[in-house]
Amino acid sequence: MPGSYREAWASVTRNRNLRLAQLSSLSAWTGEFLFLSAMTVYAFDQNGAAGVGLVGFLRVLPATVALPWLGALADRVSRRRMLVVACALRAATAAGAAAAIAQPALVYTLLTLSTVCHAAYRPVLAALFPTLCTTPEELTGVNAVRAILDGAAALIGPLAAAALLAAYDPAAAFAAVALLGAVAGVLAAGLRYESPRPAAADGPTDRVGVVADVVEGLRELRRHPRALDVIVLGGGQCLVRGALTVLAVVVAVEVTDLGRPGVGVLWAAFGVGGFVAAMASIGAAGSARLGTLFGGGIAMWGVPIVLIGLLTGSPVAVAAFVVIGAANALVDVTGFTLLQRLVPDQTLARVLALTEAVFSLALALGSLAIPFILSALGDTGALIATGCVLPLAVVARWAALRAIDADIGVRKDRIVLLRGVGMFRLLPVPVIESLALRLSRSRVPARTDVFRKGDPGDGFYVIESGRVAVIDDGREIRRLGPGDAFGEIALLRAVPRTATVRALEDTELATLSGPQFVSAITGFSATSSSAEQLVSGYLSEDRERHASPPLADPDGGPGPS
Repeated sequence: MPGSYREAWASVTRNRNLRLAQLSSLSAWTGEFLFLSAMTVYAFDQNGAAGVGLVGFLRVLPATVALPWLGALADRVSRRRMLVVACALRAATAAGAAAAIAQPALVYTLLTLSTVCHAAYRPVLAALFPTLCTTPEELTGVNAVRAILDGAAALIGPLAAAALLAAYDPAAAFAAVALLGAVAGVLAAGLRYESPRPAAADGPTDRVGVVADVVEGLRELRRHPRALDVIVLGGGQCLVRGALTVLAVVVAVEVTDLGRPGVGVLWAAFGVGGFVAAMASIGAAGSARLGTLFGGGIAMWGVPIVLIGLLTGSPVAVAAFVVIGAANALVDVTGFTLLQRLVPDQTLARVLALTEAVFSLALALGSLAIPFILSALGDTGALIATGCVLPLAVVARWAALRAIDADIGVRKDRIVLLRGVGMFRLLPVPVIESLALRLSRSRVPARTDVFRKGDPGDGFYVIESGRVAVIDDGREIRRLGPGDAFGEIALLRAVPRTATVRALEDTELATLSGPQFVSAITGFSATSSSAEQLVSGYLSEDRERHASPPLADPDGGPGPS
């Protein structure tokens, strides 16, 4: 566990891109929490409770409608550019609201636009994270660190809003949001990376427009039902979270003796649990059981709500909110990591944006539905009914969650095998995941040729078990064992096989097709350079060998040379 903590934090601090991305996220989300506080205070000052309800609507509906289109756009253009533009527009609209503070209609319009601009930030950044990571474990750790920084932003933003509103007015708070948005954009502009080019596309690559891309995002979910399971369960959690925004007031005022100030106490407990769990979730970075961890987090969201209904009392309620906050952090980290790993990179931004839209609608529906449930079932009945939803959903989908774990476990073994090949070590997560999914396996009996010199090059091989000999002109030139790879020369130089490879014993091989291998290796400068050095070294050895007299086969025949 301590090693996982160190590795997760080190992955952020030593990787310049991850460091910039996380700092950009901290700035953007601090601004968002400051923005939310200032916006509601401004609305209340202008139009009372009705104004607060209006801005709540303006925060949810327009952004939800815009998200699928923004996500599709992020899959068509540079994600870094999308982040920079979103932050710049966020800064401009927040600054405009500060300048137009005396004109409520204009301010509400600008605040709505500002919310839409920020809506694209999280799904686009989440789609970018896999490209900035080189291992799935690093990706999980980075998501955990992001959750911790989000918790810090949730604390810093409202405190900054309180200070600015006490000393000045909402205009000063909106100006601070503009500044934080600009800082987030500058940090995002500093990202330097190569966009992944997967070894093979999962579907048609012709693009006719953003509308088609949105439709393709929906089709992507049909092709990846395990990702759809994650989204459906996550949407259920958001539905309950929306209900909990209302139930928290009921618990504080009606169910316990905490009173109105107790609403703040409950949500503070939620924040404490979330921070602690986000720290602990770093230890899950190397886990292959992300599906069941995600399901456990979903169930943990519901059980404490049931307990509040059954065991009324202030200590129970506060403790329950700590557990719910912890469950929320666990769901956040594992859920995003699963989607980043289950959905291909070329459609990831639009799927994550669709996910955000579903979650936003679920939050709104949950908060709208709970008053009717309270009226029908009473306080205790509403708490028990609401809390039971998620554990029952997890039980119903437990087999699917176990299947996700099995899938992740198989991928982990394949990724470990591929990472052992030197030229693959620097590939970003989307590419190595894509290659792992496309590995095929074959068994070659002892003394059988995998291929012969002069054969066309059509595959790249990694040895899982057994040994092979590389033979040229009747002479064994090298022997290879588990973890070693061969076949790259013919593929990268587009020439026939330059040597024969023969199994010395029963050998298990993992195979990539030529186009998949070439696309992955040549798509990135670091891997392309590493492969070129390796191939040049082998060809140089071949030239030297052909210049020297042949040696007898140590096995007494025309076998390995």
